[in-house]
Amino acid sequence: MKSEDRKEKPENPARPEGSAGERMLERMNTSHEPIRSFAFPLLPWRPKMRILDVGCGGGAAIAEMLERSSGSIIDGIDYSEVSVRKSSLLNRKYLGTRCFIRQADAAALPFQSDLFDLVTAVETIYFWPEVQKGLQEIFRVLKPGGTFAILNEGSDPDNNDWPKIDGFMRIYRPEELENLLRDCGFCSVRTARGPKQIICVTGEKPQQ
Repeated sequence: MKSEDRKEKPENPARPEGSAGERMLERMNTSHEPIRSFAFPLLPWRPKMRILDVGCGGGAAIAEMLERSSGSIIDGIDYSEVSVRKSSLLNRKYLGTRCFIRQADAAALPFQSDLFDLVTAVETIYFWPEVQKGLQEIFRVLKPGGTFAILNEGSDPDNNDWPKIDGFMRIYRPEELENLLRDCGFCSVRTARGPKQIICVTGEKPQQ
């Protein structure tokens, strides 16, 4: 094996890989806590929900959801194998009973239509190259009356010092996300603004 093949891959929030990706996910579980603390209390929690976390990363959001919604069943997807492994490990207490985590793409969700009461995307929509397909898929799998929530800590592309990454990344303004949701059929679209650039953009699937 060539020496360059043994080099550790750099951290890439768009697709965590290797040991560097594992360390990054552990930090994100902690660094995303302010986003969850601001936005999660705004969401319509109740017992025995069916919830999907798209781009589950290191699994901290799922762990908190399991506590907030007693008796709920939570699915998590991520297209990073490392993320699936880390999220599964963190939530191993409920894995296979109340928690199910798999590798998948937001643009092709492996779920039946009209299944979920709540879908979340925590610090992940930046990295979706096919954002409209992802939103259409989320709309499809939501139950009528279900809620979709986008949680981002970056919401001003003109005032952001995030480093360049290897892969697709786009920082959206709140009004851009609102328009995307409306274009996909969501109603009751609104944005809640937290500290700094934190936002929680929500929309509902209309009742039939």
